[in-house]
Amino acid sequence: MNWIPHIMAAGQGDLSSPAAQELGHKYWQTSAQGHYIVDYAKYFSNLIALSEFLQVTQVYLRLEMLKADQNGRHQFTINDHIIRFNNNEGYQSFLKPQS
Repeated sequence: MNWIPHIMAAGQGDLSSPAAQELGHKYWQTSAQGHYIVDYAKYFSNLIALSEFLQVTQVYLRLEMLKADQNGRHQFTINDHIIRFNNNEGYQSFLKPQS
């Protein structure tokens, strides 16, 4: 998730401009609201972005999440990355909808 090009465009090349700072702050605030957490530091709100980051197919990612859900696991590993669901935001599984 490379935000720099978007932030630079908002600030017309100036990262210290108010527009760039506002967009950067917005990205930072919303990043913590993702369903999936990778390595306890990166947040993703959808499987597309997560699979691209992990460099795996969405099918493979869904199968691993399904296995974790079935076994009651809160995390699993892919390509040396630890993937967890964001229970701080109320999620209780990887794929099952919130009840």
